[in-house]
Amino acid sequence: MTDMRIDKNAPPVAPVPAPVNDTMRRLQIGIAGVLTVLLLVGMAGLIGDRARENVESDAATSAEVKMPGEEQGSGAPLEELGVQPVSPSPKDENAETAIKVPQAAPSPATVPDLEPDPALQRARKSAP
Repeated sequence: MTDMRIDKNAPPVAPVPAPVNDTMRRLQIGIAGVLTVLLLVGMAGLIGDRARENVESDAATSAEVKMPGEEQGSGAPLEELGVQPVSPSPKDENAETAIKVPQAAPSPATVPDLEPDPALQRARKSAP
């Protein structure tokens, strides 16, 4: 083994300076980064300007502008969207039946949904 002793009276050793190539390389990378950011910002500005010009030209060429309140609809928004009504199949348990249940005529003072069923009232009266 070699004897490694540190001399306390020796002057401090300066760090080794970075090679010139390393400094130039860092400078080149920094400049390239700044130029890349400037290029991207410029391209984004051009794309935004082109999009605004296209929107303005499309708005100018459209002859008729429809306001939301001016549309004449048929009153069936699903039909306007192209949705077809589904007819219940005969196997469907929840399908409406063709049986009509007679109901009393609603009086103007009562809500028809809240009227008691007259057949139920007669059944209650006839029960002992």
